[in-house]
Amino acid sequence: MTGRRMVAATLAAGTLLAAPCLALPPVPLAEIVDTVRGLAAEQIGIKKADLDVTRSLAAQGLSENGLHALVITIQDEFGVVIPDDELRNAKSDDPVRVLSVQRLAELVVRHTPPNY
Repeated sequence: MTGRRMVAATLAAGTLLAAPCLALPPVPLAEIVDTVRGLAAEQIGIKKADLDVTRSLAAQGLSENGLHALVITIQDEFGVVIPDDELRNAKSDDPVRVLSVQRLAELVVRHTPPNY
């Protein structure tokens, strides 16, 4: 039997097993915070070290358009989708839910699909 015929016969018989998928370890929150901090600092135009990760990004100079661009960049960087309603909730006047680097990193963790 040729290679193609053997594969076809194996598939037809249902005996071909997929190779096991190796799951990657989750990215530590501190690493996500550091990456988001760098992206936010770049968007604002300041040094990464000058950006307070717990303070509101708006208070540190991030415009509404800058926030939109930052969220798109974060979603691309981490392969996640952060729902708009969660961003709206995070931007509320509630000081606990202020939109900061830390809060964005937590949203990334929350929406990162599990490794299989």
